[in-house]
Amino acid sequence: MSELVLEYVKAILTPPLIFAVILGVFIFKFSEDISALVRRVAKIKLPGGAEVSTHQSNRNPEEKDKAPPEPGPIPTGVIPSGLTVEQKAAVEKLLESHVAIAYLWEYRYLNYFLVRGTQLILDWLSNLSQPVTYAYFDSVWLPLIPSANERQAIITALENHHLVVHDEATNMLTVTPKGREYREWRGPVPELNNFSEEKN
Repeated sequence: MSELVLEYVKAILTPPLIFAVILGVFIFKFSEDISALVRRVAKIKLPGGAEVSTHQSNRNPEEKDKAPPEPGPIPTGVIPSGLTVEQKAAVEKLLESHVAIAYLWEYRYLNYFLVRGTQLILDWLSNLSQPVTYAYFDSVWLPLIPSANERQAIITALENHHLVVHDEATNMLTVTPKGREYREWRGPVPELNNFSEEKN
């Protein structure tokens, strides 16, 4: 009987099984850290040619073909006085060109910086016919984004880039003209496609 128990113990304490148990405990203990790391990774190439990409690397393929957004009027006082009409027109065109390029680079940056959930919330707010309260936003997105801190971080990110205004007095969320312009320039959020085969 003792020999049988000893055989069972030997079978259980094999290196692969011990390694699997240690790996399972490690994954269970550090699951949140591992998931946070995976969310930060932009692209992983797997053996066999498969490629895993996260929302950070899912760019709209039409982005490179888009023209820069139209710049607004040049504020008065920016162009120095004492210029001829031709010089003033040339300076205005130059300034408009630089403003358009700045918008283009900012919007391209936002495509990378704003994660998919933030982009979707910007779309949702833009599609509403009127501004909404923060409480309404909170209740609608609670099932999809359970963390209150994460929901607040999304609004903060949109506010920091002047895409949304959160009026503290009325507690209303409003999409700014810049937010609507960026959304129109960006187009629809690309479909989520985590696994894509690499074309040979």
